[in-house]
Amino acid sequence: MKYWYIIIFSIVQIVFIHVCFSQVGYGNNWVLGNSTSPEISGTIINFRPDSINIFSSDKSMFMHAANTSMSDAEGNLLFYSNGCEVAGANNILLLNGGSIGHGNLATSFCNSIGSPLTQGILSLPQPGSDYLYYLFYLDLQLTYEFPTGLYFPFAPTNLYYGIIDMSSNNNLGSMVVKDMSVVSDTLSRGMLQAVQNDDGSCWWILMPESHSNCYYTLKLTSNGIDTIFKQCQGIVWDDEDRTGQAVFSQNGKKYVRSNYFNGLNIFDFDSNTGILSNPINIDFGLDTFYFSGAVFSPNSRFIYITAYNNIFQFDLYASDIANSKILVAELNTPANISNKTRFNQALLAPNGKIYIGGTSSHNYLHIIQNPNCYGLNCDVDQYALEMPAFNLYGLPNIPCFGDWSESDICDSITNNISPNVSMDLKVFPNPFNNELHIVSKAQFILEIYDSFGRLVFTKQFDSAQNIVTLDFLLNSMYFYRVVTKHELIGQGKIVKSE
Repeated sequence: MKYWYIIIFSIVQIVFIHVCFSQVGYGNNWVLGNSTSPEISGTIINFRPDSINIFSSDKSMFMHAANTSMSDAEGNLLFYSNGCEVAGANNILLLNGGSIGHGNLATSFCNSIGSPLTQGILSLPQPGSDYLYYLFYLDLQLTYEFPTGLYFPFAPTNLYYGIIDMSSNNNLGSMVVKDMSVVSDTLSRGMLQAVQNDDGSCWWILMPESHSNCYYTLKLTSNGIDTIFKQCQGIVWDDEDRTGQAVFSQNGKKYVRSNYFNGLNIFDFDSNTGILSNPINIDFGLDTFYFSGAVFSPNSRFIYITAYNNIFQFDLYASDIANSKILVAELNTPANISNKTRFNQALLAPNGKIYIGGTSSHNYLHIIQNPNCYGLNCDVDQYALEMPAFNLYGLPNIPCFGDWSESDICDSITNNISPNVSMDLKVFPNPFNNELHIVSKAQFILEIYDSFGRLVFTKQFDSAQNIVTLDFLLNSMYFYRVVTKHELIGQGKIVKSE
């Protein structure tokens, strides 16, 4: 117990933030842009170990909600797609790369904005190959009216795959297999996602079924797709499945599927068997929003929910994950920016930072600079990256590539208590029964740890006088910290007793 006490509450603490750049380059280029203007129609964000390069693009493809960008292992852009066609790095369609959007996609969307299905397309390198890539994509075949909610009268009925051979066509690439239906059912309108197993020898691809709690699970190996099964876990999703985001944790042990209407759904995931288990559903309550995203921190500890005007952080280390929710950002748009970048789809970049796109047309991205850090210390940097062209709605649907196992340490708060605010902090009574009173002149976050160093409670407070109900805690000694952004304003021991 003394060991944990020293780690958490030592007076002199080494500040150490380790960010590991992803070691493989498959996700190093993001192709964005909702214009087909011949001057500047898009943006390419290129990530390198020591820099980020932003280029304008003269692509002819309109990128919308469905977006995938694939690079080779060295980080050179190979191809990209909007769910309707596939283009190479030279912005010319790959050989046989046209007309992959079927049904209502072809008749209503592909001739204008591209597929409107969030995470409706995904590309993966085939394990064991340097030149073969699998492309998974959805159609929009079914037309029907939903009884409730926001009207969008189409649903996918097929998950297709194609194979791109980048060694063919003079190394410009071609789609050598196309439109192979691997799942035929009424499917969710997006949220297609994948993760590697522990040794990188296979990919698991998850595709939710519509109006269901079932997930089609595919296994991609060096031999191709060799396993397909359906598993059912968690809540049954309703009509509203078009918005939101699905994502795996970087360590492959958690799967999240989230939107406002169906809540934050967290599963354990076995990356060796593909099995989901232990579902948790967290309702968002009064935090009303429609457009949203979900993303894990590199260390797999935190889940960030981007919710239109707000960003929330959830701590998977907390004993009560729902109660660990912290508001880490509220949208604050400078007066000189006319197109707001509402918090929407989010993506962990190869540099260990999280980038957040908007809903309607926007030319700025937000950045969570230190996503491994707890609470406000994650540092949400709004309107941090300006793009040369406007983007609409989506970011590329890119799974986790590389190893983030060394990026799990972060504490940007020093343990030197600020003399300016510490005298204004009062925590009482001590011992306490079920309620703890906290008085502070500054907005703060309260953290409570048990004697083993485990975080058992955390909450952000905005008012000066607060009463915290802790009746769920066992009678014991606990340690607390009271922090503001980048500053510790108080710490100590408290005892809960009858």
